[in-house]
Amino acid sequence: MNDQWLSRAILAVTANLGVSNCDPGDSRALLEFKAGLTDPRGVFSSWQDGTNCCTWSGVNCTSSGRVQGLQTFAPFPTRGPDPQRDPNYGGVLGESLGNLTELVTLNLDYILFNGPMPNSFNRLKKLEDLSLFLNNFTGSLSPSLGGATSLKNLHIDIYGPTQVDAGVIPAPIPPSFCALVNLQIFTLRFKATGTIPPCFCQFTQLTLINLNANNLVNEIPSCIGNSLTKLEELDLGSNRFRGSIPHSLSGLITLQRLSLDNNKFSGSIPQQIGDNLVNLVRLNLGSNMLSGPIPSSIGRLTKLEVLDLSFNFLTRVPPELGNLINVTNLFLNSNRLQATLPPELVNTGSGAQFGFFFNISNNNLRGTVPDVCSKGIFRSFFAANNFFTGGFPLSLALCDSVDLSNNLLSDSGQIGTLATDPPLHELRLGNNRFPAGPVPGWLTSLLSAGSQTLQFIDISSNKFTGAVPDIFFNLPSVQRLNISHNGFNSMLPTTVIIGQSARLDLSYNQIFGQITPTLLDSLIQAAYLDFSFNVLSGPLPPSSGDFQSLFYLDLSDNQLNGTVPAYIEAIPNLIFLDLSNNQFTGNVPSKSPPPGEGLPP
Repeated sequence: MNDQWLSRAILAVTANLGVSNCDPGDSRALLEFKAGLTDPRGVFSSWQDGTNCCTWSGVNCTSSGRVQGLQTFAPFPTRGPDPQRDPNYGGVLGESLGNLTELVTLNLDYILFNGPMPNSFNRLKKLEDLSLFLNNFTGSLSPSLGGATSLKNLHIDIYGPTQVDAGVIPAPIPPSFCALVNLQIFTLRFKATGTIPPCFCQFTQLTLINLNANNLVNEIPSCIGNSLTKLEELDLGSNRFRGSIPHSLSGLITLQRLSLDNNKFSGSIPQQIGDNLVNLVRLNLGSNMLSGPIPSSIGRLTKLEVLDLSFNFLTRVPPELGNLINVTNLFLNSNRLQATLPPELVNTGSGAQFGFFFNISNNNLRGTVPDVCSKGIFRSFFAANNFFTGGFPLSLALCDSVDLSNNLLSDSGQIGTLATDPPLHELRLGNNRFPAGPVPGWLTSLLSAGSQTLQFIDISSNKFTGAVPDIFFNLPSVQRLNISHNGFNSMLPTTVIIGQSARLDLSYNQIFGQITPTLLDSLIQAAYLDFSFNVLSGPLPPSSGDFQSLFYLDLSDNQLNGTVPAYIEAIPNLIFLDLSNNQFTGNVPSKSPPPGEGLPP
């Protein structure tokens, strides 16, 4: 009697406060849903029998007490273990929610159903917004979704950083979805197979379609470009579409984001793609089989912030790309681009407020390295694996990162002038053709100017000779220093100054001298040390510190002698150890990763 009186009192109080009294049928439907769950973080702790469901967490009611909104997601970082299906529950979890016939909004994100999708959505005739994100569904899409004909926003997504989707059965989009003619936003990532149903072209209110990461095949229906004139975002990436990119997509003048990446599109990019899509801020056609020159009309897309044409078979860069002053990310890498880069590209990204990332690596580009770093700030230029010749323009030091490795650079003379306090953090010049001789003065000046900020330096596999300049061993921020595979003939320094967990590769030179106790102490924070194939001599000194970060140590093929100190084998995180081809006596330990396991990147 006391509990009943308390319940009546709570209902009376809430009524006086303006909170509706919950419909009994809706209360039962919610409690049945809760009964099928384990709830370790207490998302449903306020859902108690005998209390007003309109006061429960995540529940919103109409003035008549009918449930019109249900949101179960607790915002990060308060979220702990997600609610999930009770393994002892015998029914279909969530089936009772079909009795909430006044529902307008339903969000079940992060509820782990660990079973099939409910088949009662067709009863929710007033439902406008439905979100099912990371639910661990099994089976295929419920055809009952097509009965919720008032839906405007539908979001079904099984993918996430910890999502297990092994139970999802790939299947075509149910024909019942053709009734969802009121859709405005449609996201479906559920291993859908088959083709895009032609009826989708009747969804004329759509502003967003996201079918990314399904298994859809064949061609894109041309009617999408002709009928869906309100589209602002179209994402069909990571499917198995083939054929050419429909020219009709060029008519979607309201489109802001177009992603067709990771498919099997072939042929050329439509020449008129830039004529009408003037509102595009993102265009991603990467990882297809597109060929021919990049259309010059793309230069008219002056609002573009991201342009990704990487991993195709494109052959030419038009000078009109220099008009894309607002681009922050330009990916043209891994194509078949030929000839030289147009000088107009110096303007690309010059108006980007937060920097410009330009990747032209893995092509067949020739000529001298263009000046792409002098305009704007926070710029990065990656041009590895091409056929660039000449030398290194010092204006490139105005970029944050520069990668010109695996080219044909051979001019060691100074080109241009070095700016004061250059922002360069990363410089990769490995595997070029710089001729035999000492490290050029412009390079040591560059390293000196950036000694406090440079983190990655690679001049390996060139023909540098003579002494290693002292500045190489006095870089307090350096994380990786690679001067291997040159002809340096130099004394090993007595100390080095490097950053935390740094990697030093001095292998395949003629560096001589001994590893002194002072040098050993200065290497205590290193993670990777490769001094192999040099002429180091003498014994290894005892250690006064603890090499906690070191995972790789290669001193092979030198002239080291004596016994190997015990601390070497005892380094706690050591994965690889090679001391072979020296003159050690006694036990010489070695280590290598287990089969199938590599070294840290």
